[in-house]
Amino acid sequence: MVVRVVASSPMPTQALLIDWAGTVTVPMSQMMLAATQRAELDDESIAALFASFGDYVGGNDTPFHRAERGELDDDDLIEHFNQIAPGAGAIFDVTSPASFIHSPDRPEMITLLEDLGSADITVFLATNNFQSFQDSLASRYLDNGLVSAIVNSALVGTRKPEDAFFELCLDAAGCDGTQALLLDDQQRNLDAAATFGMETILVEDDCEPAITIVREAFGL
Repeated sequence: MVVRVVASSPMPTQALLIDWAGTVTVPMSQMMLAATQRAELDDESIAALFASFGDYVGGNDTPFHRAERGELDDDDLIEHFNQIAPGAGAIFDVTSPASFIHSPDRPEMITLLEDLGSADITVFLATNNFQSFQDSLASRYLDNGLVSAIVNSALVGTRKPEDAFFELCLDAAGCDGTQALLLDDQQRNLDAAATFGMETILVEDDCEPAITIVREAFGL
């Protein structure tokens, strides 16, 4: 079931903020499985890696969080995960074939972005990400016009679900929260965006219901 939260007395929707990992790309579970397979991690290493993510959802100050705010160098993050599980750092290494950056997109999402672009809709890729991933993200989505801009947490110094991240996005889009929509696979990010009056849509493994709502919102 798709969870949709609509602000009261909404103004016409003018901008879409769309998450990257797990939203534009295949679901996060598929990303993780494929990345660990490419890195050739054994079961023990995979278990240790996943256990290290335990504080990610509820916390805000792990090495992962700090790298996403640009406070920790990507090379230090890679070393951190290599210490947890030998070889696991490759998943966060943009130069490695095992890297998350190679995660495939959902074809339905790419079609949606193309249609939004044709309709001249402002689309921001709003992503908790790493400094070293920026060039690849730009080549994949910005240079070809799939998105209007990329808001990379590591480059702006704030990450979802922090208020400053959404304030920055709305300022850059030149619209009020009630004129923007967030598409994301993490409920905590949607809850934070909703406090700005944004319409929010949870993207699940089946992304078609969410895409249908976006199309309706923008009259596509």
